[in-house]
Amino acid sequence: MSESGKPIRVLLVDDSPLIRLGLQAALEDRADIAIVGEAGTAAAGVALAQKLRPDVVLLDLRLPDKPGFTACREITKLLPAARVLILTSATDERNVQQAITAGAFGYLLKDNDGATLAAAILQVASGRSVLDPTLADQVIRMVKRGPELSAVDKIRSLSLQEQRVVALLTEGKTNKEIGDELGLTEKTVKNYLATIFDKLVISRRAQAAALYTEAQREIR
Repeated sequence: MSESGKPIRVLLVDDSPLIRLGLQAALEDRADIAIVGEAGTAAAGVALAQKLRPDVVLLDLRLPDKPGFTACREITKLLPAARVLILTSATDERNVQQAITAGAFGYLLKDNDGATLAAAILQVASGRSVLDPTLADQVIRMVKRGPELSAVDKIRSLSLQEQRVVALLTEGKTNKEIGDELGLTEKTVKNYLATIFDKLVISRRAQAAALYTEAQREIR
């Protein structure tokens, strides 16, 4: 229950209807948690969060229109009182770091059971942080290594397809030209770039090009 004695109001944001249905089923018997809405895209999630003003947003990182990190930042900016709990299958510790930077209060993997999920929702709603136990060792190692990565490490943190996109961007190609070369739609390239910018913690094409160029120099 929330401090007011009412059930904690939860918004689900995941592009899979099956996942959303499973989450509904996992939490439906909880008297202290109420699912007030669900969305399949980042944009719809942000809009519903504004409309419904939930206590907790269960947010996937991989959404079809833009990354969950972006949605997390938008939600926490618009609704400072809302707590975002990332619920994902992504196990890379860098994702945890980016989620925390984006304002998330917790990071949980989807393979947990309903009791673990409910406990995490209650903890996040009370203002405490949650980290999936299976990721704790990875995060500790990341902290010990230090947050600053070389340009090469940053570029290597991208998928091979994301690296191809950045390489073509560095050549000065437009989104359409990148799409034509890689067999992607212009919209898909735009989504790739949004993910790349989030992973590299940058906001402009020129920054991505400069980072890629620096990485090539380091390799040589």
